Amino acid sequence: MIDRPLVSLCIPTNGVVHWVFPVLDSIFSQGLDNSLFEVVVSDNGNNPEFKKIMLVYANEHSNILYRETKADGFLSAPETYKIANGVFIKFINHRTKLVPGALQYFVSFVKTYKDTKVKPIVYFSNGVLHSKSTISFFLTFDQFVGKLSYWSSWSTGMGIWKEDFDVLPKNIQYNSLFPHTTLLFSQRKRGHYIIDETVLLDELPQGKTPKGKYDVFYAFEVEYLSILCDLLRTGDITLDTFKNLKEKNLGFVADLAIDFLIFHKYCSYDLSGFKKSSAVYYSLYEVQKKYFSDFLGA
Repeated sequence: MIDRPLVSLCIPTNGVVHWVFPVLDSIFSQGLDNSLFEVVVSDNGNNPEFKKIMLVYANEHSNILYRETKADGFLSAPETYKIANGVFIKFINHRTKLVPGALQYFVSFVKTYKDTKVKPIVYFSNGVLHSKSTISFFLTFDQFVGKLSYWSSWSTGMGIWKEDFDVLPKNIQYNSLFPHTTLLFSQRKRGHYIIDETVLLDELPQGKTPKGKYDVFYAFEVEYLSILCDLLRTGDITLDTFKNLKEKNLGFVADLAIDFLIFHKYCSYDLSGFKKSSAVYYSLYEVQKKYFSDFLGA
């Protein structure tokens, strides 16, 4: 008999109907026993249509916990973790469907490690690293963070053991743009880290629905690099790792500049901070040189 779910799938949302419900459908179409998992949805939006449909959906599935929250932006994610009951918490982006078999995969992972003396810290990278090995093991936090590269800023791969979350300080200061990274980087002394490249998730197209209104260049050129700099200062990553991550992040920032400043692809982000943010950890010349060289295929 299972007295608590093995997995809590936590979905923070601002109430986008055509994203969230396909994600929920992808979960419940997996055919697993409802006692093995639960779905926790936190809603900090203001969409009456979404709330109405969500309440009906939750009424049809006994293992859905739906809560409205006043937590701002990305900070709604930790609110789902607080009320989760599962042995393991898996973050699910509100526009990222589970591929067939993914839920069983998460359940099997928890069954494998839940009774081990040292539970691993895991990041489900969904194939974005293009690693030769589907599953990679690391003995140090420095190696783990170095391999993750800038993808440690990506919430979709995030997961945490509920017992690890519950023992965090009650007054933990989450980074408002990267609360998931705050949690991932809170586990620095485990000695057992896993990056799992198995493709388990399928992202819905954004279309013209706004993803976010934050200053995207400030987020990745200043805030994220400041998080890494803190790890360097505390000795949790080496200088070589920091420099390598800083260089790879430059490539990511250049891609953003190409997409949004050169090709003017649709986005809801604030792009006004590009010049100012590019002169903090990088120089504006360095960033412009990188994105023009990438753009020209050099």
